Amino acid sequence: MAKPGSRKRDFVEQPPEILTLQLRLLQYLKDYWKWVAAGLAVVFMGLATWGIMAQMQARRVEQAGAAMAKITQQLSNPQDAAGALKALDQILKDYPGTPTALEASIFRAHLLYQMQKYGEAAKAYEALLQGPLSSWDPLIAESLSYCYEAQGDYRKTAQTLEPVVERAARPLQNEMYRRLALVLEKAGEPKAAAQYWGKLLDKVPDPALLTYIKEKEAAAAAAARKK
Repeated sequence: MAKPGSRKRDFVEQPPEILTLQLRLLQYLKDYWKWVAAGLAVVFMGLATWGIMAQMQARRVEQAGAAMAKITQQLSNPQDAAGALKALDQILKDYPGTPTALEASIFRAHLLYQMQKYGEAAKAYEALLQGPLSSWDPLIAESLSYCYEAQGDYRKTAQTLEPVVERAARPLQNEMYRRLALVLEKAGEPKAAAQYWGKLLDKVPDPALLTYIKEKEAAAAAAARKK
């Protein structure tokens, strides 16, 4: 038989409200234990599935990196450009969505340009601009512009460079100003060309080029007045 003191101590340590809550919880578990067990099972299965998927993705990334490493030598060998292109296409097919696949897409576009397949290279760069490379827009756009320029489409070359030129870093921006001025001259738009020669002057380029740039700006402005 429990002593009165111990009962009092139990009562103080376990107030009636807590005892009632415990009893309700026990009754709830008793009535709905199947649902509780099913819910816990779903949670555990979800965690297990997530773990398996994470391991599979990590393995795919590792395999993709290994596949890319195997074709590094091909990429540096111009005589094996066709083989390198085929290997890059295989990586894109086998490991879509991986960082290595994105890297392969960039190499593929560059390789197509080097092979003088300018139309295919342009499509490859256009696809990159629509992908997750927004921070690389100036670099990708510049590469794309070379494809259009190689095909003689000077207006499209300028239209590709103009939206990103102001976001480019200084060395690349100066080169874009120069190219925009030149392709706009070829496109028969001397007024716009003169504006970019002027912007290039404002950037204080190499003093050795100042005379050349001033002459180009003056010539473009004169041609614009004659139109």
